[in-house]
Amino acid sequence: MRSMIVTTSRKPSRRTRTFAKIFCRFLGWKYLQRGKKSFRDLDLKNLCVISEIKGNPAIMSFYFDGEKKLEIQFSVGNIKKMELSEGAILFIGEKFNLFGAITKEMLDKFDKKPQFEKRIVEKGGELFFYFKGDLVFKMRIYSLRQIHQSP
Repeated sequence: MRSMIVTTSRKPSRRTRTFAKIFCRFLGWKYLQRGKKSFRDLDLKNLCVISEIKGNPAIMSFYFDGEKKLEIQFSVGNIKKMELSEGAILFIGEKFNLFGAITKEMLDKFDKKPQFEKRIVEKGGELFFYFKGDLVFKMRIYSLRQIHQSP
């Protein structure tokens, strides 16, 4: 998986900043406080920008090599502040397997082993993020749009 830098849109709400930081800690990505910097000032290869609607985190835009490639519209609930350790993440689900392709056989095998402290479980249109069995937050995915740039 690619190393990702996550930042927010300008002047984010406290809820959006909290979500961005916890999301980064969970995935092992780096959070960058944006301040007044433009995207050109950031000059990063892999960037995720979290934007908000009415003070709530709502859109993630993923940029790879300076081009927007993916946009996810979502809502988030139950954000729980907690210390998260480094470690592997187990993704259970098929529809939104954004964090790496895992075969169904592997999912069935790993689902029965408790050594994974971090789990992302997909149920319906929601992703549940667990750490040591506790729910850290949940995301409802409304749309996932890949963006194809014309040459």
